[in-house]
Amino acid sequence: MNIGKSFTYIFDDPRWLNKILIGTLVLIISSLLSTILIGILGYFIIMGYALEVLRNVRRGDRYPLPEWKDRWGEWLVLGVKLTVALLVWALPAILIGLFMIVPAAMMDSNDTMATIGALGFACLGCLIFLWSVVVLLVSPRIYIRIAETEQISSGFQFGDILRFTREHIGDVIIVTIVYFVASLVVGLIGSVIGVLLCVIGLIVTLPAAQLITMLIQSHLYAQVGIDKAVLQSWAYGLPEPHPSQAV
Repeated sequence: MNIGKSFTYIFDDPRWLNKILIGTLVLIISSLLSTILIGILGYFIIMGYALEVLRNVRRGDRYPLPEWKDRWGEWLVLGVKLTVALLVWALPAILIGLFMIVPAAMMDSNDTMATIGALGFACLGCLIFLWSVVVLLVSPRIYIRIAETEQISSGFQFGDILRFTREHIGDVIIVTIVYFVASLVVGLIGSVIGVLLCVIGLIVTLPAAQLITMLIQSHLYAQVGIDKAVLQSWAYGLPEPHPSQAV
């Protein structure tokens, strides 16, 4: 894997600034319109854009960031498909969370019932944590499948997703940890720069940090199971795209 490339590929693109600015603007508008729900459409578009980046990386494109032209509708649909797939995978944790109401209510009873309620609450909390870890680990494959097939059903091919995750568990763990650390670091940098710009700069720097974090995530996820020829093209700086036979 080439972890460093996930942090530098954005700036290799001669038009990176324009592309980041447009994406940041979409997130800013989405945040402003989030109170009337229509803003969520912008987030779906950004998610679809990130999936397009993932697909371009696995294909071996020299500049994976696509131009912001006439594919917004396509990215919107991709973003919705990814969101639905992730929600379905997270459904067990969501249902367990709903059941936590019962032990939580028992904790307000007498000592015995309160103890039972506390134990039940703790056990259910552990189950939610464990399943959340599972969803986090299978996420790279979910992203890859939906990006490559554009079919929401590919996000529910549980056997394939679990098999792929198991076969590449080392890389999956690495990219998950790196993404988590990157999100903290990029978010911190965005916050600091925003504060230095008289606080109001946060309106721009935080969405920009969010976008860059998503693009780093896309590149990291794309590297799981990627064809070695693509990695070699990065190492040697080959000028033309090289199609991959991604797993």
